[in-house]
Amino acid sequence: MDFQFECQDNCLIIKLYGTAEANERLLSREALKKKLENSPRRVIVDLSGLKEDENPYILGILSTMKKEVQTLGGSIKVCSLRPKLFHYFQEHRLDKIFDIYRTMDQAKRSFKEGHREE
Repeated sequence: MDFQFECQDNCLIIKLYGTAEANERLLSREALKKKLENSPRRVIVDLSGLKEDENPYILGILSTMKKEVQTLGGSIKVCSLRPKLFHYFQEHRLDKIFDIYRTMDQAKRSFKEGHREE
């Protein structure tokens, strides 16, 4: 899996590409720690680059990212899930754990407005 980091509108945007592997959770933790040192604590994870049939390893990656961001007093949002992955999150009630938005713009606005949009 590839990670692309970018700062936009006082947010750290993390775009994920490819397919998650079993050890990806640990790799994502190290990459995120380095980027969070001098970045905004408002993080948006963009999943639009993942394949439609993404496996459950993505859950471990997102959980690790959420823990790291929250440990530093930050907040994390997830956006641009493909339909199959979005339904997986809904079926397993993961939409109660992660703030999920349809688009990047909605996720950015939620930081400005200070609440969660559906």
